[in-house]
Amino acid sequence: KSKLDVLQSKFTINTGKKISLQNLLDKISDYALLHEDELIKKMPALEDDPAWSEAMDWGEETDASKVDEYLYQ
Repeated sequence: KSKLDVLQSKFTINTGKKISLQNLLDKISDYALLHEDELIKKMPALEDDPAWSEAMDWGEETDASKVDEYLYQ
């Protein structure tokens, strides 16, 4: 979020116009779609993404049937 805030501020300073975060995200998405090949080349391989690493055992017992109960209390 802080990077979006910086970009939003720079836009305001450079253009003298305010832009909402939603509008800024729309413009970023449009730009990304126009430069899709470049963007994909700059993305790390899935093997390098920590989200795909093996799960760590924290030693806590869990009951998968109670996930919704815990999340939405």
